[in-house]
Amino acid sequence: MYLYPYKAEWRSEFEKERSLILANYAGEIDIFHIGSTAIDGLYAKDCIDILGVVKDISLVPSLSRKFIDIGYVSKGAYGIKGREYFSKKVRKVHFHIFQSGDAAIEKHLTFVKVMRDNLELIAELNQIKKELHSKYPNDKDAYQQEKAFFYSRIGKVL
Repeated sequence: MYLYPYKAEWRSEFEKERSLILANYAGEIDIFHIGSTAIDGLYAKDCIDILGVVKDISLVPSLSRKFIDIGYVSKGAYGIKGREYFSKKVRKVHFHIFQSGDAAIEKHLTFVKVMRDNLELIAELNQIKKELHSKYPNDKDAYQQEKAFFYSRIGKVL
């Protein structure tokens, strides 16, 4: 597992993916940059997290057929009910699509909103991430579990 200091190019890489998705999705979809790469100054794994919001999740499989042409692999719900999940390996991307009104949408968007421009929270999470990365360099599950307390605390603020 690799943890990187914030990279300014993450924003332009998101915009490139956003354009590709919009050009290849056969319906209406709103696209948002989420996760650590969406927050200036925050350490992150070099993976762009994208949130898509649609009116009807059941239509996603038929409306996203061209995603294979731009390198995405469909993984269905991938363990989260109400989600369609796609991943991309060439430029590592995790693309989560939810139906409008799903609680996960607000959770993802509000996290970015709370963290963005909050230098104290960014510094605190960076410290946690660096310590846990040193402690668990090859154990993603343990790394995720031990930093969950921070996200829970932020969730209570939301």
